[in-house]
Amino acid sequence: MKLAILSDIHANLEALEAVLADAAKRLPKDRELVTLGDMVGYGADPEAVAKTLRGLAVRAVLGNHEVGVLNPGTRGMFNPVALEAVLWTADNISAETEAWLASLPKSLSLGPCRLVHGLPPDDTFRYLFEAGRPELARLMSGLAEPISFVGHTHVLKLLSLDQDQHLHVRKLDQGEHRLDRRARHMVNAGAVGQPRDGDPRAKYLIFDQDDWTVEAVFVPYDNRKAAAKILSAGLPAVFADRLIRHEPSFS
Repeated sequence: MKLAILSDIHANLEALEAVLADAAKRLPKDRELVTLGDMVGYGADPEAVAKTLRGLAVRAVLGNHEVGVLNPGTRGMFNPVALEAVLWTADNISAETEAWLASLPKSLSLGPCRLVHGLPPDDTFRYLFEAGRPELARLMSGLAEPISFVGHTHVLKLLSLDQDQHLHVRKLDQGEHRLDRRARHMVNAGAVGQPRDGDPRAKYLIFDQDDWTVEAVFVPYDNRKAAAKILSAGLPAVFADRLIRHEPSFS
């Protein structure tokens, strides 16, 4: 079984369609398609993205943007610009999409994998970089699953905890990476629809459960079209700018 792992699509239909087309060429028919949350927010096509994912019967978990749309009590956790996107999204999805989002869990266990948007085991809001090394080592040691896939930061990264409890952290470059079966791992899947790494291409992962390899796939798409739709929708220009600029952004 191979997993195609998508995160942080952020209502970017052009990026999602490009990734799905790429995955269809690379992966066998018995693949599993999963998404790590933040399918909506920032971008101009939340309804079309949600409808596409529902039609594919993806395995999905909640991201903080889905929680913000569904639960007004959490909206104080968003900065003012992000909150504007949350409110716009809430006004631009159907009742069917809202019900689908509300049905999603905060985390999933799938074979050897824990799937969550933020920090395992099931935090949708906390960033990976907010946890120190001792906490991460304790967390990874305590999980039932030996490998976790997370999103939220929009930056690809691989954390590995070896048998001596030493934590190794490195950037996840494009291409295939073999994981040590004796170690425990946490992999940040980057972002399909809102890159923050200075590279405008859409990113997703392929995890081979037989070979224990993770491939980081970078997919070009019509990012300028997606950016223009954000501006046409009246959403903050910063969300369009992030799709076309080539400098890292962590705001």
